[in-house]
Amino acid sequence: MVPKVVIAKTIGKKMKSIRYISKNLQSKGFSISHVTIHSYLRKNHNVRSYKPQVQPKLTEKQRTARLKFCNERKDWSINTWKRVLFSDESSFELFHTPNKQNDDVWAQSRVDVPPSEKVKYPGEIMVWGVMSSQGLSDLHIIPQKQTVTSDDYVEVILKQSLTSSLLRTRDSGTILERKLLPDRSQAIFQQDGAPAHTSKRSQEWLKNNMTGFWTKEIWPPNSPDLNPIENLRVILQTKLDAMERATNLKVLEKQLNLA
Repeated sequence: MVPKVVIAKTIGKKMKSIRYISKNLQSKGFSISHVTIHSYLRKNHNVRSYKPQVQPKLTEKQRTARLKFCNERKDWSINTWKRVLFSDESSFELFHTPNKQNDDVWAQSRVDVPPSEKVKYPGEIMVWGVMSSQGLSDLHIIPQKQTVTSDDYVEVILKQSLTSSLLRTRDSGTILERKLLPDRSQAIFQQDGAPAHTSKRSQEWLKNNMTGFWTKEIWPPNSPDLNPIENLRVILQTKLDAMERATNLKVLEKQLNLA
């Protein structure tokens, strides 16, 4: 009886911890601990708990656009995908709090555990970068409290940061030294639908200077999960979390360049 109840209350169910299920069953007269439930599920059914992945909430129109984008490229070869330059802006917060589940402190009493201080309005640094199958651009640090306009995007990010990265000539070295593509004339440039990216001026500059860029009609809206550069943001944040916590934005900027 107990195994059937455990299966009914756990496998495939959302937001039900084993401790919660154990207490719920105990309140109904079953004598079973959370340790027993955990052991039973792992040994007898080879299941474990997972956190639901966070993904964008999509409209039907956005779903259609994503499906169209993927279907049109489902037969692309690896070599074709190697021509794509994925770009994005990301923000990194001062006093970032890592995963709380990894911050356990062993102590005899809660009063012995030092509090984790939280700043109400922490500053942040916004960066822009590009990745390819061969390497990464240098991080472009966006000035504090600056909203990136189409002029900023074209004059500083595209003309300077992107172009300088594409002018690399080395076939070897670190990922920040190697050229991003074997042949820059074959580049396919990706960007999301931010206003500065989709402005008339930005689209015209890219059309004239990047032979294969994806226009604003191609990249599906609300699709950060399709951009592999998002994984780099997580890696970079993990490296920052492993460093001594920055106490001001200048230190955080130095750490970003080191990471």
